[in-house]
Amino acid sequence: MEETPHQAADPLTDRKADVAAALATPLTSSDRCDRCGAQAYLRATLSSGGTLLFCAHHGRAHRDKLADLAVELYDESQRLANDPQRG
Repeated sequence: MEETPHQAADPLTDRKADVAAALATPLTSSDRCDRCGAQAYLRATLSSGGTLLFCAHHGRAHRDKLADLAVELYDESQRLANDPQRG
């Protein structure tokens, strides 16, 4: 019998699947800012495959730089304006 060579996984396809999964996942109260530990409202997915989480404050402070580095920015900071607990 002739063996078929094992086909290696395509890292680009895997990365796209990871990014799609991350984008489909809303941020929760357990997601914390990488800078200060507050609740994260912004997720930056980097072209290297890494992910950074920021609170609304640090997300605004670093947004311009993140826009240059990230392949995707997912921003839920508008939830703060609609949060009935914040009165």
